[in-house]
Amino acid sequence: RLEHRFATYDNVFSQLSFIQKNLKKEDDETVKRVRNAYEKLHWQFEHQAAAGDIDPRLIKKWSRKMAREIRKILEPIIIRRNRIDLRNDPDYRNEVSELSDMQPPAEQYFELTPEQSRFYDDIIGAYFGEGGSFRGCLYQPFLYEGKTGAGRGGQDLHRESIQQKNLYSFMCRLLVRRFESSFGAFARSIDKFIVSHEQARDFIRKHNRYIMNRTLLERLYAKDADDVEAALEDFASESDVDLTPRNKRVYEVAAFAQKDQFLADLDHDIALFHEVQDKLKQLDLTQNDPKAARLTDVVKAVLASKHPDIAHKKGEPKRKVIVFSEYADTVKHLADYLETHFPGRVLSVSGNTSKQLKQTIAANFDAGFGKKGKPLDQYDILVATDKMSEGHNLNRAGLVINYDIPWNPTRVIQRVGRINRIGNKVFQNLYIFNFFPTER
Repeated sequence: RLEHRFATYDNVFSQLSFIQKNLKKEDDETVKRVRNAYEKLHWQFEHQAAAGDIDPRLIKKWSRKMAREIRKILEPIIIRRNRIDLRNDPDYRNEVSELSDMQPPAEQYFELTPEQSRFYDDIIGAYFGEGGSFRGCLYQPFLYEGKTGAGRGGQDLHRESIQQKNLYSFMCRLLVRRFESSFGAFARSIDKFIVSHEQARDFIRKHNRYIMNRTLLERLYAKDADDVEAALEDFASESDVDLTPRNKRVYEVAAFAQKDQFLADLDHDIALFHEVQDKLKQLDLTQNDPKAARLTDVVKAVLASKHPDIAHKKGEPKRKVIVFSEYADTVKHLADYLETHFPGRVLSVSGNTSKQLKQTIAANFDAGFGKKGKPLDQYDILVATDKMSEGHNLNRAGLVINYDIPWNPTRVIQRVGRINRIGNKVFQNLYIFNFFPTER
């Protein structure tokens, strides 16, 4: 019975996911399939035929209903120790009475101008999306080499081919993610990759060789996003020809079966990066940044206790704000931007923290700091990468803003955990804000 029940859940969740993913598609076949799936689920959950347009609120409602049913099945057999369970447990609820209430995430939308929206479409689609114009030849030179083989050697070649295709796909995703994080981070990436690609081109023209770090391919997916970019730049500008360690692969470009195409694609990618750089400058997106402007308005409302998504309770202290991003470049971009609007009240962390900086952070954001020293109120806003999402108590802040959403959901939980601390309750309600463009 359980196997049949969960097979049903799996089927329903697949249909819900399909509807959400393709809700805005316009081709007739996809629209028809989405409508059919919606009508089946509408009959299953609402016990009536669907009327009118597809209602996204019903999709969320049905998803929550399925989650509750699954939870009800699993509750009696799984040991769980999260705070909701402790509150409902007769043996523990008296011990955890001083817990804050974590509110559901609230979406904060920012508006793109028509020109910015078209550029957004080009970046996530025409340039770096699936089938986009970015060739990524530096990340998949194997395709141009033209080697084939059988047996054990052939398996090695096949593995190398797959690794490099994955690297190319990863690079496309990385550039799109940095663009969606912030225009400032993306602009810095474009500048860096123009330099690294031009260095690689000069090196290839001089030596007729290209060197690729195979260790990078093996460790790529375990690295943090910023570490990945730094490593990619390193091997793109590799200049150690004579003393090549075993973990690096030397490609003799002169012997490539598709040498001319490789060189042409490298020129194409450099020209593409320059085109994107020019458009960034034309739109002035690092200064005329609608996402950062919306963040500024949100933070101003929160600090003034006037944000409509936050319930301000009498007697509670001023609610400070933590802004998280995956990328150090985004943190630097936001810190500079916010400093112009909140002079002297913004603290940023984008790398390793010194002992003095840790002390400053704790004095301004840790509610338990009074036991160790004198609490301070120098800063209202902390902008940080995920290096701050572990090992720090920041519960004088009552709001976590996810300026970008990491693909690893554990990171999101760790971010929220900085303000949701047991034993040092400051606010009754804690909040999470997620940023999205209105048209996406």
